[in-house]
Amino acid sequence: MGASAMSVGRGGRLAFAALRRVVAAVGSVLGATLLLQALVGLAPGDAADLAANDPALRDALSAAWGLDEPLLTRWSRFVLGALGGDLGESLTVRPGASVWSLITAAAGRSSGLVAAALALGLGLALPLGFGGARARRLTLVFSAAPVFLALYAVMTGLNEGAWALIEAGKMERPGWFALPDADSGLRWALGACALAWGSSSLAELQAATADELTRLRRAPFVLAAQARGEPAWPVALRSLLPPLSEVAASQVAVTLGGLIVVERALQLNGAGSLFWQACRLRDLPLACGLAAAAALVVAGARLTSDLTRLWLDPRLREAP
Repeated sequence: MGASAMSVGRGGRLAFAALRRVVAAVGSVLGATLLLQALVGLAPGDAADLAANDPALRDALSAAWGLDEPLLTRWSRFVLGALGGDLGESLTVRPGASVWSLITAAAGRSSGLVAAALALGLGLALPLGFGGARARRLTLVFSAAPVFLALYAVMTGLNEGAWALIEAGKMERPGWFALPDADSGLRWALGACALAWGSSSLAELQAATADELTRLRRAPFVLAAQARGEPAWPVALRSLLPPLSEVAASQVAVTLGGLIVVERALQLNGAGSLFWQACRLRDLPLACGLAAAAALVVAGARLTSDLTRLWLDPRLREAP
């Protein structure tokens, strides 16, 4: 009976801790859409200014699109529509097109790029984490370049090198030449590498992994296992999963932010490029829909990380 009560108590604490994380995730999504509504509203001009030159038509469009409504009114209308599965229609990017269809199509093109960047970053960070201080310094130096600068340097080098070889008659014109105009898989590969490596992303992953490995090497259960001559890596690996899941979740937001730069630089028609167009053309429904989708992805990653840590580390369930 006592063991059953203890089990129920642990389950209740886990459920309550998970509920707190869910509430925080919902709050972050709502906050992101409200912030974007405010930023777009404060920017000079709106979709009606871009769509019409005649003042009367502009006022009619502004009223029809609800652009003249107060911030909280526009935001609550967007939230209620989103809860009902209706994100509205694009105003200026693809006039009349469903925002939902535009987002799903663009997200499908960008999801592979984001997943490849995260997998590449985590796959490199773990072995580099064993390299110590020297590996950390080298990774920081080579990863410090901003994403756009790294992409420009790589594309320039590839284009100039390929052109020199073509002019010398040493190679045929490759299918990817010249970047970024030619449609090829190389553009997506470069985008994934830039997202994983640039703007100190890999350095942050490597540093976090190295710190956790150092902590685990000094952990009492590892030292006890070594003293007994037993392998400590199975338990150490399980202990490494919670912090690694937290590190991976933190990188999701960084990767999504870099997606705008990468897709614009490489002319990839994904969610990042679409978001840039929506903000440039003041397409409020599309921009808010994309912001909500990005916030959901980030919140979902953090929620998954939190639930993983709560499940594997009972001490976190007692945290306030």
